[in-house]
Amino acid sequence: MSQRLSSDPPLAGIKATLTVHRANNLLAKDRNMFGRKTSSDPYVKIFYMGEPLGKTSVKKKSLAPEWNFKLKHTLGVNEGEKVRNSIPGLVAAAAAGDLNNQHPSYVLVLFDHDVASNDDVLGQVTVPITFHGFESKWFALCTGQPGSKHYCKKTKGEVLVSLHVKTLLLPSIVRGNIVPLKMSKKHSLLKIGLGWDVTHDQRHPIDLDVSCVAVGTNGQVLMGETVYFSNLSNPNGSIQHSGDEREGKRNLADGSDDKEQITMDLSRLPESVAAYVLLVTVATPGWDFSHITSARVRISNGITGVALCAFRPAYDGHNTALFVLRIARKMKKGRLSIGDTSWSLGTIGDCDATARDFGSLIPEIKSYCRDLLPDLEIDPYERIAVMNKGMTVRVRDYCPQRDVLPNVLAMGLAWDVTNGVDIDLDASAVCLDNDLKMIDLVYFKQLRSADGSIHHSGDEREGDAVGDDEKIIIALNSVNPQVEHIVFVINSYSGQELDDIAMASCHLFDPQSRKDLATYTMSNNSSLDRHTALLLADLYRDGITRDWMMRIIGQPTNGRTARQCIGTICDYLRRTPAAVAAIPPHHSVITNEMPVAVPLDEDIAFDPEEDIVVATPVHS
Repeated sequence: MSQRLSSDPPLAGIKATLTVHRANNLLAKDRNMFGRKTSSDPYVKIFYMGEPLGKTSVKKKSLAPEWNFKLKHTLGVNEGEKVRNSIPGLVAAAAAGDLNNQHPSYVLVLFDHDVASNDDVLGQVTVPITFHGFESKWFALCTGQPGSKHYCKKTKGEVLVSLHVKTLLLPSIVRGNIVPLKMSKKHSLLKIGLGWDVTHDQRHPIDLDVSCVAVGTNGQVLMGETVYFSNLSNPNGSIQHSGDEREGKRNLADGSDDKEQITMDLSRLPESVAAYVLLVTVATPGWDFSHITSARVRISNGITGVALCAFRPAYDGHNTALFVLRIARKMKKGRLSIGDTSWSLGTIGDCDATARDFGSLIPEIKSYCRDLLPDLEIDPYERIAVMNKGMTVRVRDYCPQRDVLPNVLAMGLAWDVTNGVDIDLDASAVCLDNDLKMIDLVYFKQLRSADGSIHHSGDEREGDAVGDDEKIIIALNSVNPQVEHIVFVINSYSGQELDDIAMASCHLFDPQSRKDLATYTMSNNSSLDRHTALLLADLYRDGITRDWMMRIIGQPTNGRTARQCIGTICDYLRRTPAAVAAIPPHHSVITNEMPVAVPLDEDIAFDPEEDIVVATPVHS
């Protein structure tokens, strides 16, 4: 990225050059032949945020050493914003030894070099990083905080320092830009931060979900390599999701104004992946992008923190999904280069009007990879409801043949336990009528419903990390007409608390085609602490259309058996009306594709080869 002098937003980062010129009137630590302390062998170590950045040479037998040592240091956008927002008078306060805040600063610790023993601390100074820097300034040495690593009881003297600052302007990219991502294994970390502002409504927080969807070289969406709110890391850890922000008010702990972040180690991404499509969906029923006042994407070097570029996608307020960008492998001679580690980032900026999860957009996601995979086959009905707590869908919207409901569906329930704990969990199906009275109960002691329409696979006593632990098969057309709700519950029959469960999930699928229709993974397992049961999902009939619907409950409760949870189930169903069903797109032909390429400013390129710190002596 080019360096540009600017004090105006937006800021990409800061390049600071700190010069330690000389010191004066230092404390004498070394004794002469008569036993008097007359000199020292001083040198300086420079620290930032507690980490050492560099050190000067040792000047023998001097209380007024001259180093002329220059250190170049790159600060990321978050630290740069703190520098830009600094209060006046920081340098004067620091020079007098009165600076005491969290402002980005260098700490210069002076030592007396000793051959036969540990080096003695001569004192330290704190040099604040200011937005415009400063010319040569004397800083008085201080003792440091008592009990700190570099504290000394006695000090005197001063250090002459100067600071030169260059600000880096953050370039903006637009729909259709393609940014080359140059990389090496040493510096290959890319951070994608997404931020947004919401309309002020304390009563109704809005939940936006950021998903990074992996499209394989085989043309399939790879669910295991996809990161989203319920799967925060891919198997080899090369992609990390910061977690779900549900209200648009929280900023991340790194000091940025990002709400959610995706961090990618470009050198470790699996060879089975051709591209990643990043999208944002509005998960809150009844809400859309009209409740978002602004949105932006900032792409940064994950090592230095310096921002590469920013993208502010244009979106129609009445949409619920936004395709943000694609990160794809490099093409060579019209073919995907699998062995090459170079990637590119392409902006999209397209919207969808109804989908509230990435699984409902699988055909569209795949279609953004047509240029990478010419033989790509796209089935417009290949959609899976990737559900979160409270979400509702109409089951036939996700069937292999749209609007044709299979006679038999299966609910697979799975759980993993931690630390090899032996815990006996049981899955059950509770059948309720319109008045929420129990009609039937299918569980490990009664494997079939009275009408034979619901069948339990049997008890799995320990749980493992592979496949479903228990399955419940439902012949929908044969279910007793009086049954309005089939509620799926997991219980700890021994009464052991569920805090030993590392993961709990369920998925509704067609047992004949093995195709998932809907899936849910509980993402907040800490809520299971001190509970012995979990209400997972409700398969119910719509009161007007009589369509089968599915909604996620995700509610911990207590009860060793499903029968003991019936009161809680009924209370929940009375108290919590089902949300409006999320609707997947109805397109029979998928036309989405990457935008026409727009030429890019040559200055914009992700090049992480530059070191964060460069230290060199300046010859006087």
